[in-house]
Amino acid sequence: MPIRIKLARSPKEIDDALWLRHEVFVIEDGKFGGKPVPGHRLVDHFDAFPSVYHVVAYEHTEPVATMRLVKDSDAGLPVDELYDFTDYRRLAVADLPSLGRDWAERSAPVFGSAGMLAIRGPWRRRRDVIRAMFRMAATVCQGYGASHVVVVVNYETAGMYRRLGFSELCEKIWNEEIGNFVIPLAGTTQQFIGWALGDLPDTALSSFQDSFERLVLRSGEVVFNEGDIGEHAYVVESGEIRISRKRDGDQELTLAHLGRGHLFGELALLDDLPRAASATALVDCELMTLDRRSFEHQLHEHPERARRLFKVFAARMRSMDELAMVLAFAHPSQRLEFALEAARKQAAPDRSEPSVLVFRGGPRELALMAAVDEQLTRDYLETLAAGGRVSYSERHISFSGGRTAAA
Repeated sequence: MPIRIKLARSPKEIDDALWLRHEVFVIEDGKFGGKPVPGHRLVDHFDAFPSVYHVVAYEHTEPVATMRLVKDSDAGLPVDELYDFTDYRRLAVADLPSLGRDWAERSAPVFGSAGMLAIRGPWRRRRDVIRAMFRMAATVCQGYGASHVVVVVNYETAGMYRRLGFSELCEKIWNEEIGNFVIPLAGTTQQFIGWALGDLPDTALSSFQDSFERLVLRSGEVVFNEGDIGEHAYVVESGEIRISRKRDGDQELTLAHLGRGHLFGELALLDDLPRAASATALVDCELMTLDRRSFEHQLHEHPERARRLFKVFAARMRSMDELAMVLAFAHPSQRLEFALEAARKQAAPDRSEPSVLVFRGGPRELALMAAVDEQLTRDYLETLAAGGRVSYSERHISFSGGRTAAA
C-alpha cells in the first residue's frame, strides 16, 4: 500500500506524531524506562512552541513514522541540551555569502534542528520511506527559512547523515540519558536540499517545492484510478509511472510512461472532476505531491507561480486534442507514427550511452498507445529496426541520437 509522507497540520496528525514517538521509543525500544507514560504520548516543552514542525508518514490511515523539526528561538533548540553548538553558530556566519543573494545581505544565520525520528518496527527496513522522510524534512527546513540545520545522532547512524550533507563537529561523546554514544553534526540547508532534490529536472511545480508532500509506492501500486476525484498533482522523483485509461471494456490504452521530473495529475489542482486516466507504478517509485489547498494558498501568497503551470495546462489540452483527432481519424500507420513520436518524447537517456534515448515499453505498450493490433505494431517496429531507426525488445524501444521514426 502506498505510504504518504506529509507535514502534520491538523490536531489529529500532530497527536499521531506524539503517539508514534511513545510507541517506538518507549514500547518498542524500551527507552525512557520502558514503561508507558500516562496518555501514551511522549512530549517535551519544545512541542508547545509555534516553531515546531512534525513530519508524519501514513500507510493508508495508519501512522508509521515521524520526525520533528524545530526552528531556533530564544528558547534554543532541543539539540542544545545534548551538545554546545556555540562555536558552530559563530562560524556559520561565514557561510552566508555562499547561500545566495538573500542570505548574503544578512548578518546572522537561522538555525533549525532535526530529531525525534521514530519508525515503527515493521517499516524500519523500508529505506525508501526513510529516504523520503529526510527529503521531506529538507524541504520543510527550506520552507521555514533555516540557513543551517544541526542534529545530534547515535554514532551508529552518523554515516547516513554524512551522506545527507552533514559534517561531524567532534568525535563521539557518551550521553548518560540516552545510554549511548552520540555525534553532533551540522550543515547548510542548501546542502541538505542539494541531497534531497539533486539534479531533479525543473518543472512547472518547482516553485512550489516548499509545499510538497511525498508518496512512496512499490511496483504495481496505484497512484489513482480513472474516475477517482483527485486533490493532488504529482512529480516523479524516482521510478516510472504508467498513465492509462479504459477502452473497449477492460482493455487499457497506455497514454504515457513517465520518468524522473515528469508532472502529472495537475488538473486536480483546478477542478473537482473525476480523473480522466489511471496512474500506476511500473517499478518502485517516489513521488512529490502538491495538494489543492496548498496550491491555492501559494497562489494567493505568490500569484507569479501560476504562469508556468497554466502554460503546461494549455500545452496538455492541445496535446489531448491532437491525440483524440489521431485516434478518431488517422490510418493505423499514422497512429503508430504518432505513438512512436510520443514514446520518443517520453524516453530518457540510457545511463551507459547518453546519446541513446530509451522508452520503457515494448511492442505491446506501443500498440496500446496507438490503439492498433499488436502484430501490426511488431511489423512496424521490425521495419524501422531494419532501417536502423530504432531497436527494441519486449520491454524497451531505443532511439539512437534522439532520431524520430520520420527522420
